Amino acid sequence: MSEDGSFAEKIKAKIFRKTSNKIQGGGGTSTSKPSPREIIFTHEILKEIGPESPANHRLRTIRELGDIVQNKKLEDNAVEVLWMTIRDLIQSNKTTDSRQTAFNFLHSLIQGQLQSLGPLRHHFLLVIKNHAILEDLNWKLEIFKCLTESGKDLTYLEEEIGDFLLLLMSDVIQDGKHVLNFLNLLLNTIKYNAAYLDEEVVVELIRQTCVICAGTQSEDQLEMCIRVLDTVVCYSYLPSEGLYAFIECLCRTVNIEKFCQTSWMLMRKLLGTHLGHSGIFTMCKIMQDKEKHKDYTVVRGAVFFVGMALWGSRKLTNVKHTPGSVLPSFLKALGCNNSVVAYEVVLSLQRLVKKYGKEIQLLTWDTVLEILELLLEHVEVVPSKDKSLANNLHDIFTTVETLYELGQFNGSTSHFFSIIEKCTNSRSENSVLVLIQYHAQNIHPSRSDWIQNLFQLMEKYFRSEMRTAIRLKTLDLLSAVLSTNRHAHETDLIELVVLPQLSRIEADPDIDVRDATVQLLVDLIQGCNSHRCDELLVCLEKLIKRAMVLSTSSSPVAPNKDAVDLTHVQDESNLRDIHTAVTGLVAVFRTKLYKLPSIHACKVYELLCSHIKTHYTHGYLSRISVDIRLAVIRCFLELRADSSERVGLPDLHNNSKIRYSPYVYCAHRHSDDFSRSPRPSPRESPNIMTEGFMTLHASVVPFSETFSIYLNCLENEKDWDVLEILLEQLTHQLQNKTLILSAGSEIEALCSKICSMVSDRSLDPSKAYLDTPAKFTRSDYHGYLFPVLTALATYSNILTKNQQRELIRCLEFGLVSKCAKSCVTTLTVCMLEMTDSMMRQMPPLLGRLAQITATIAMATPMLEFLSNLIHVPKLYTNFVEDQYKSILAIALPYTNPFKYNHYTVSLAHHVIAMWFLKCRLPFRKDLVKFINKGLQNNVLRQFQESKSKSMTGGEDTTELHRSGSHSESMMKRPSRPHSLSVEKIPEDPTITDNEPTLQFHKELTETCIDTMARYTFSNCSANPSRSPLTEFLLSGGQSQMWLVGNKLVTITTSGSGNQSGKSSLCEKCLALCRHDNDSNNDEVFGNNGATLQNESFKSKKRHKSAAVISKSSVDVEPLRPRSSIDDIELHRQASVEETRCDLDHDTDHTDNILQLGLKKQDSSSAHICP
Repeated sequence: MSEDGSFAEKIKAKIFRKTSNKIQGGGGTSTSKPSPREIIFTHEILKEIGPESPANHRLRTIRELGDIVQNKKLEDNAVEVLWMTIRDLIQSNKTTDSRQTAFNFLHSLIQGQLQSLGPLRHHFLLVIKNHAILEDLNWKLEIFKCLTESGKDLTYLEEEIGDFLLLLMSDVIQDGKHVLNFLNLLLNTIKYNAAYLDEEVVVELIRQTCVICAGTQSEDQLEMCIRVLDTVVCYSYLPSEGLYAFIECLCRTVNIEKFCQTSWMLMRKLLGTHLGHSGIFTMCKIMQDKEKHKDYTVVRGAVFFVGMALWGSRKLTNVKHTPGSVLPSFLKALGCNNSVVAYEVVLSLQRLVKKYGKEIQLLTWDTVLEILELLLEHVEVVPSKDKSLANNLHDIFTTVETLYELGQFNGSTSHFFSIIEKCTNSRSENSVLVLIQYHAQNIHPSRSDWIQNLFQLMEKYFRSEMRTAIRLKTLDLLSAVLSTNRHAHETDLIELVVLPQLSRIEADPDIDVRDATVQLLVDLIQGCNSHRCDELLVCLEKLIKRAMVLSTSSSPVAPNKDAVDLTHVQDESNLRDIHTAVTGLVAVFRTKLYKLPSIHACKVYELLCSHIKTHYTHGYLSRISVDIRLAVIRCFLELRADSSERVGLPDLHNNSKIRYSPYVYCAHRHSDDFSRSPRPSPRESPNIMTEGFMTLHASVVPFSETFSIYLNCLENEKDWDVLEILLEQLTHQLQNKTLILSAGSEIEALCSKICSMVSDRSLDPSKAYLDTPAKFTRSDYHGYLFPVLTALATYSNILTKNQQRELIRCLEFGLVSKCAKSCVTTLTVCMLEMTDSMMRQMPPLLGRLAQITATIAMATPMLEFLSNLIHVPKLYTNFVEDQYKSILAIALPYTNPFKYNHYTVSLAHHVIAMWFLKCRLPFRKDLVKFINKGLQNNVLRQFQESKSKSMTGGEDTTELHRSGSHSESMMKRPSRPHSLSVEKIPEDPTITDNEPTLQFHKELTETCIDTMARYTFSNCSANPSRSPLTEFLLSGGQSQMWLVGNKLVTITTSGSGNQSGKSSLCEKCLALCRHDNDSNNDEVFGNNGATLQNESFKSKKRHKSAAVISKSSVDVEPLRPRSSIDDIELHRQASVEETRCDLDHDTDHTDNILQLGLKKQDSSSAHICP
């Protein structure tokens, strides 16, 4: 360091020697006087840096002079002298160190003396231009940078700058180490001096820049290249010859994420110039050039730029290319078979279709569809882990489908849906649904091979498809085709489509598809009348049986049939299709019952019976299985049969009307041959024309199968809802004897089963059955059983004696339950239907009835039982005094007028009077005391206690009403029909607080006592007899009765005419006097004389306390004759007529009894002549 420092000092001393005023140089002298601030080089210094100086010393001196020439101002011509002294050092034969030292000194010289160089700038540029040693490239760049002030100043360099830049750029590219430095210089040169660059130079610079861009991996170099290109567009004129390279470079850089936006902005600038359309054309050429397909990045960039420029979010308005003009290039671009290019094409098409799908015309759509088809093939052939390409492609499909649904798709629908059909497995459910809907338009009889097309559609989208919604849509299509064309092509559709596709539906794992298929089959069966209907029923049969087998395999039957095994519950979802099938079969049965061939209805009936038996065999307890049983059993319970054994169901439009089938009959138990059974006449059944027609087309429904199901249900059913509906509706069905008798011996089994259910005292219904109401007791349970026993009582001629007695014992058991009222009513029926079986049961039964507490609810059935018992003498022939006392003990509590209404009290007095007269004379004396005691306790004592109390309410007592309806509204009517068949009577325990009411009940009690007084020891006639003459005179006359005190006064007028002859005799008397005269001279008088005028009777003076009792007749509308009447109806009408007759007799008899209760009977008959 000390040596270097001393050497530097020596150099400075030589340079700054003031005595020297001349500078020697190269053979020339200078006599100019330097400025005091200028640096003066001495001859010694120039010698030391000249060639004659040793190399090391020379280089050392040059290095020391570098800082001086850079920082100090030199005298004139000093630069030229110094350059001429050292220029030999840059020659190629010199060492690298020598050249580097010389270029360093030159750089410092130029940098320090730039302002005074002048034309030397051009000389120095030629020096570095002609220096071809690549090793010195860095100093060439630095010197050029220094000469041009980083490319901003090209004074004296304008002519050579273009060629120099091209030469320097090639060296930079070849060296590859100083690219950024050069590009920066180039950028400034173009930016500040673009006018000095020729077109050829600019084109070549662009190409070389693109070469750098294509060959580098440095992001800095890429960024600088883009900046250079941007500078060309912004500050220079881009020749068309450089457009291709320019665009190609941007197409590459746009693939780099960091420069994507920068490249796009530069492309926008380019396309916004006069080269916009040429740029689009150039990019289309790039996409179509197969040689460029090897570099997929360029193709992808071209696709991106075209799409963004023409229909992107920031499209260029000055570019007028239509999508149709560039889309064929997109199609060519896909030829490179690259996923990146394909993805870019998809994105570009996606933007086009979404933004301008409504405006695209047919030819453009054709190209778009071709591209989409090619893209779909690429996705299928070239698998990729990234699903973006496929997802975006399907998004385009979805957009096109939306346009199609909105009616805005202008392309070829057949072409589009053919593409969709190739990728249905990858399409969404909605897309495939749209495709199916499109195909549905082409499935029509007017199209060729339409049934085959339907079969193929079902094969692809029903059998081969696994998505539920698509399969359901296909079924809907099939259903629509069937409903539209079944009238003409039903058989072909079933044979060629339905059966091949749906015959194995029971093996389908999709419950929703099975359910929909079952519904389709049910709808088809309902309208199918061909022989193929049997095959469709077989499909449903296999489905039901298969499902039952699968459910049974995992569900063992509970060992204890009385205890409900709650774990034995089937899977709800697995039975849903079965529920649809069974309920559908029920609907089919209701429809097929009235259609031919009738064998279909019988087949459905057998399927239903078999299925329900399977339920009880395997013990299904799920909610759906319960609903299935409810639907089937409810249908069976609605079955009815007329007198001709035709089976019917309630009309769908009028549920109260039964519609009978002309083709389906029930097998009667007494019929050995169905063809011999009674048939309806043509008038009864207009649909059946001849006996031969019925024999050929009629079918038999074995109702015994239904009864077997009833018994199975009563035995094994664990759900109360099913059992409840059976017990409720079975009562009504048992009234149809024609149908019930066809079940044969099943009726006896039913009676035995119901009796055993009543007698089973160990059964707790709340635990034995599911879904029972809260607080469900045995009495509530029996309330459903006793009505069935009531209906079974009418089949006494079928039941054995033991079964009849068992039925009666069950009813006796019910007398101590909450169902006592219904049991008494049933016993009344049994008394009439099973007289022989009731004979031995009657004495203990009366004892049971006597133990029942008298209540308002029990009043009517108890008294009606005793009243009807009178008309069956066979039952009380052997009664002893105890039985009569039991009867009277039952009736006496109901004579209390303060607790029971008029009807009950009057009926109780009627029963007491009638049974008192029916008993033998030896018993009457003791019964009088018993009755008097009962009346004293129930009536007379109540009257005594009521004298001091205020009574509320009241009712009209001017008549002794026997009406069947005693509501308040009916009590206000002046007249009512006389009937003992009553409905529920309002239970009003009070009587009105008026004298007539009390007087009525007192007289009623006194009448009962008077009756006993008259008939205790003997029987006598209550009506006075008339002589034949009196009958002759009074026949046809009017009669009127008055109650005068305790007397009934009846006045009857004669039946003579209104006119009298001269003899003042009536017509009858005159005819009697002239009996012996000649008949030719006789005057013929009419037998029916005119009655006296009403005014004559009104003039009669009535007793002021008299109460007139008039018998009013009620007109009853005659009943409409029924077309058919079963045994129950005939028996019931006969019983009603017999009862009416007996009641009329009882009424007259009771009136006579009331007459006998009077102290004196006066009956006067007057023959009054006018």
